[in-house]
Amino acid sequence: MKTLALKPVDAVWLMMESADTPMHVGVLAIFTMPAGAPDDYVARLAAKMREHPVRRAPWNYRLAGEGLTGMGPGLVEVRDVDLNYHFQQSALPGPGGERELGIMVSRLHSAALDRNRPLWELHLIEGLENRRFALFLKIHHALVSDVNAISLAFSMLSTSSRRQDAKPLWALSENQSGVGSAAADEALNSDRQSTDAGVSLSSLGQAGLGMLKGMISPRTASSYLLPRAAPRSTLNRPINQQRRFATQQFSEQRIAKLAAATSSTVNELLTYLCGTSLRRFFKEYNALPEASLVGLIPVSLQERSGHISGNAITGIRVELGTQIGNPLARLAAVKASIKTVREDRASLPDEAVTPYVLLRAAPLIASQLPGVGRFVPPAFNLRVSNTIGTGKPRYIDGAKLESIYPVSQLMQYAALSIDCVNYAGTLNIGFTGARDTLPHLQRMAVYMGQAVTDLEELVRKGEVAA
Repeated sequence: MKTLALKPVDAVWLMMESADTPMHVGVLAIFTMPAGAPDDYVARLAAKMREHPVRRAPWNYRLAGEGLTGMGPGLVEVRDVDLNYHFQQSALPGPGGERELGIMVSRLHSAALDRNRPLWELHLIEGLENRRFALFLKIHHALVSDVNAISLAFSMLSTSSRRQDAKPLWALSENQSGVGSAAADEALNSDRQSTDAGVSLSSLGQAGLGMLKGMISPRTASSYLLPRAAPRSTLNRPINQQRRFATQQFSEQRIAKLAAATSSTVNELLTYLCGTSLRRFFKEYNALPEASLVGLIPVSLQERSGHISGNAITGIRVELGTQIGNPLARLAAVKASIKTVREDRASLPDEAVTPYVLLRAAPLIASQLPGVGRFVPPAFNLRVSNTIGTGKPRYIDGAKLESIYPVSQLMQYAALSIDCVNYAGTLNIGFTGARDTLPHLQRMAVYMGQAVTDLEELVRKGEVAA
């Protein structure tokens, strides 16, 4: 029986996990059945997937020991994975609309993965109106090397509507699926690991010295060294296990046109839309902080440094301009904040990127400790991400993928994550929130749509210089 070790960076996600903050991520993919498909198309697809036994890493590995915790966990091979537990078929109640789907996904995402089994589940959901069905994947963040599991979901889809040979994720090779698991890193030799550790320790010392200097002379410290605390808000309260999930979708061409009209990048405009929807949402509840809400944009440890591969634990902070009433002034403030962040990160040498990111994760990790978190000033209010997807349509056994949404994990004192991915000419945005903290999360998605319309109206009136 094989045993593999998780990298310390990935193991952090296990350490931060609690009953109220499960550290799995998800993907919701919605498909339209092919023309002329029989009524039992989804049942046939499910039966086809069940023909493949689970014999590949990490799908057939679980944590060593029962409910293992700690900083050095390992994975042990499972010889007989119960596929009926990990792959389940469900049906929505009528009328099978977006509301019913959102309720089911919220329920599925709320439950923690069983640490005594391989840390993943795949749910095939039928009964959506207009001959549609969905796939919902949930997998522990310790096994995913990217910001989310979007690329993993794409790996089981085809670019051709004619192909009928779709394989489930657990039947794909590591090269096909791209899972960032311990098994994928097994080939690294000890000399390379020792070299990486030496470089990281040296850079970590330099980073620590830089932070110390920043504490002594805060005026000379860059924003990435000693960030100011974010304002405490409704988002920075303790959360429980229950989640809500909402979605929004825009035409990529529509957003790109609006970005060009406002001399913005798409990322800048999306960040502005997040801030604008948040401002309206919290003003409605008379809970808008006087200072700007701060979004955390996850940073992949592979982004600039090849020394250490692994997950994004922390990231860069962007002020969302929520304290600014004028939309154009708010957009200008968001662009200025993003520009500052880019300049700060560009000033770091490549070998220092990972150590700085890890050092800045320390307050975030501390905030997750029971009895400690409420005393740690929040470094951010919510998470905001934009993942590169694909411009080409994807299919599974002839069924066309219509939309795909990231479903994020949440942490204590950070009750919201807004995550975007582009797909086939669309921008798909998922809102993952703590249910008791954000009881009407769908309104936030609606307000983002209104923010696009309002900015388009300002452009139409000529109030925005081209």
